[in-house]
Amino acid sequence: MLYLSAIILSSFLSIVLITKRNKTHADYILAAWLGITGFHLLSFYLFFTDQQLDYPSIVVLGFSLPLVYGPFLYLYTRQQTSSAPFDKKQILHFLPVLLSFLLFAKFYFLHLDQKIEAFQQKGEAFKTQILINKYAIYISGIVYISLSLGRLLKYRKSLVHQFSNTEKINFTWLLYLIFWIAGIWIVILFEHEDKFIFGAAALFVFWLGYFGIKQVHVFSQDTSGSRVESSITVKRNQEENNLNDTENFINIDLSALNDISSNAKYQKSTLSEQDASLIHERLMHLMAEQKPYKNPELTLNELAGILEVHPNYLSQVINSKEKKSFYDLINEMRVEEFIKLISQHSNLQYTLLAISYDCGFNSKASFNRNFKKYTGITPRDYVKQQPAA
Repeated sequence: MLYLSAIILSSFLSIVLITKRNKTHADYILAAWLGITGFHLLSFYLFFTDQQLDYPSIVVLGFSLPLVYGPFLYLYTRQQTSSAPFDKKQILHFLPVLLSFLLFAKFYFLHLDQKIEAFQQKGEAFKTQILINKYAIYISGIVYISLSLGRLLKYRKSLVHQFSNTEKINFTWLLYLIFWIAGIWIVILFEHEDKFIFGAAALFVFWLGYFGIKQVHVFSQDTSGSRVESSITVKRNQEENNLNDTENFINIDLSALNDISSNAKYQKSTLSEQDASLIHERLMHLMAEQKPYKNPELTLNELAGILEVHPNYLSQVINSKEKKSFYDLINEMRVEEFIKLISQHSNLQYTLLAISYDCGFNSKASFNRNFKKYTGITPRDYVKQQPAA
């Protein structure tokens, strides 16, 4: 029942994604992944229920399918953490799967009686192919899990250079997804019982369905949910209309993470010191007069658009002149604005949270964390320390 339920669920979730409105490339990737996972579980179900002699080709097809999990994980993670459109060249990641199919090509051309005989002999005639395929699966999992996790963590570090609020950017979804696949590969490496391996895969499908629907709305028709796609990719797509080389911008910012206070990272920049000072002056004037930081969804690209400068240059100016990331600068200004507002007697009728929202914060947790970071105390303690009006 476990395998049958997982087969039905994975097929259902795949259909939900395919019929979803405003589908993204990431949705297509996940839909294909779920569809193939359902087929893979079906191939094992036939084997587990001793039906392999009735459907030998389907069962053997399943031998190669573990090689798709790594590429699907990496491509899904890549699509969720990059502004670049899907590149058809990425399909080359599935080349090992094709080679695995070719390893067993001889089997598919056998007569049915010969296929049955091969199963009855426990694959003795394909011993070499099975061994090569097994080690290819081991390597694939290790390589792609490492690549996916590295890409996710690297991108997460870059968020402070692009977004002023990160609470809606839900990395738990991708992180758990990677951990689940890593867990399955640990079972594959150290537990060679197929029932445990496919049991873990079935549980993965159940988790994916539950967490994807209830927590991050991956399968929801409402694309305004607080998942990675809605909070990051939609923003990036809007920004790409005004910036053709966003991918270069991301790469430049990522290289800047090692030492934010060092000017060495901008050695190749064409921005002169005089121009940097001018941009900084304009930035501070804009912050004081228009207070764009009150926009809770403010991004670096949006601010650069207001100033009519390239995001790369604005990032360089903030890093070198203010010695801060974009995220830190904006949230520090929000804290300063809150302190200014809370000191005004007319604002005492409002709650601290309501005032914080007026300053650009979008959650209580973000407000409390940033306020304590810049003042050393909580907002409530700060208010208590102020003299009575």
